[in-house]
Amino acid sequence: MNIAKRIVILAGAVGLFFYTAEQEDLITLIANFNLSWYKLGVPVAWGLVIGGLCALLKFRWLLSWMAPVTLVASAITTMGLTGAAAVFVKHQLVVLCLPPLQLATVGVGLYLFAVGLVKLMGDIEARKSEKGEE
Repeated sequence: MNIAKRIVILAGAVGLFFYTAEQEDLITLIANFNLSWYKLGVPVAWGLVIGGLCALLKFRWLLSWMAPVTLVASAITTMGLTGAAAVFVKHQLVVLCLPPLQLATVGVGLYLFAVGLVKLMGDIEARKSEKGEE
């Protein structure tokens, strides 16, 4: 069984986990972690900032980890979006989708970390090679 099928199976299990959660459990989770619509953007911003910072500091050893990081990011995003859909289908309240959406934005932030690192690192290398040719 390839890794993509395993991710889909795991995302389905996480979706079931959120689907079986009661409304009180989700409200408690939102209150315990102080989740809000504003905080959904925080992992995305941190992913971009840390990815750019690692590229500027030229952490080349991180480039070898980009394939697994991208795979994990896609898995986390899929699990979060599946969970959000499951919560919305069961409870019909968008506000209760905050916990799985927070999980999805962590995956998006991780993906943007990888993209920011690779793009900025490639730009730095391209500028360095242009200076060398002149």
